[in-house]
Amino acid sequence: MSTRDTSRDVGFLLRYALDHTLTPSRHDTYSHLLDRYHTDPELRSAFDETAAGLGVRVLTADRMTGLVLTAEAESPLAVTDTSRWLKIRGSADRMVYGVALGGVAAWCYPTARSVREPGTRRVTAVDVDRLIREHAAAVEVGDVGLDDGLGPAWLEYSTRRKQVELTDGGQLKRYSTVRMCEDVLVMLSVFGLVIVDKTVSPPRTDLQVWRSTDRFRAHVAASGGPLAWQTIAHSGISAQIVADQDNGNDA
Repeated sequence: MSTRDTSRDVGFLLRYALDHTLTPSRHDTYSHLLDRYHTDPELRSAFDETAAGLGVRVLTADRMTGLVLTAEAESPLAVTDTSRWLKIRGSADRMVYGVALGGVAAWCYPTARSVREPGTRRVTAVDVDRLIREHAAAVEVGDVGLDDGLGPAWLEYSTRRKQVELTDGGQLKRYSTVRMCEDVLVMLSVFGLVIVDKTVSPPRTDLQVWRSTDRFRAHVAASGGPLAWQTIAHSGISAQIVADQDNGNDA
């Protein structure tokens, strides 16, 4: 195969990898190129070099999920503007959204081991908020510790923000923590990290039920997860809450 053909195929493979709606099992060309990525050293080297030049690296490459990529902070492909989903007015909002993101990861992957095991988990903003607040309560009474620097974020989330606050029309206000957790889930869905689960009814009309994806698991496993996830998962709180829910309701 010529260098030109290899370059073309690298371009196609990168294009497919960047489109989270595509999977090799449902796209013949993607499937063929992924097979070559595993068996053709020339194609793999060319792809990895091109990706590195763009500030991108491969997290995983399997037939179910395909190539899962992550962009370094300085990459032109990195997401630098989250204002479409997260309405951040200042550092306090940024801390709450950060805790919410860690809470989503901790609900989906309640232990360090679970992030390396296949499978998906159902999750709602109500679940995430409950997990974070129960962890915060355990911190307050001294049952679990909190990593240095995270105290202000936990205080902002659990003490200064209302869990549920409604508009005159009965909708969740934007800066109530359940709504902020939902905003994080919506943002994750745009990148294929969670998907809507329509097999069960949502807890409220302005919320949805979501399900994690293997793409999300790959990101958390490869990056070590958000610091907030590490804190909650290592405390054992998330494992206990998720186990209790699983015993009562099939997730």
